[in-house]
Amino acid sequence: MLREDAGMTEQQRAAAECRFRAVLEDRLGSPEQVAALVRQLVQAERDGEAPAPDLVRRWERANAAARYTGLQSLADVTDAWFEVSVTS
Repeated sequence: MLREDAGMTEQQRAAAECRFRAVLEDRLGSPEQVAALVRQLVQAERDGEAPAPDLVRRWERANAAARYTGLQSLADVTDAWFEVSVTS
């Protein structure tokens, strides 16, 4: 979900979220695979363990690419970010 303070239309928000989601899925797989990876990272954090470095690297790279692509064409929106959450 795209979060921002102000200045974005609903159409811009929906398009940015679609671009973000598409890149995550392109890099990490199906929505279920994306959710599974996020759950693994969250669970490791909750357990006080270090997540597997390859999982962290995959997430960081995919998330960075998705953020970049998702926020393209929104240069006038300076305070926006994507929030990823999964249900148990």
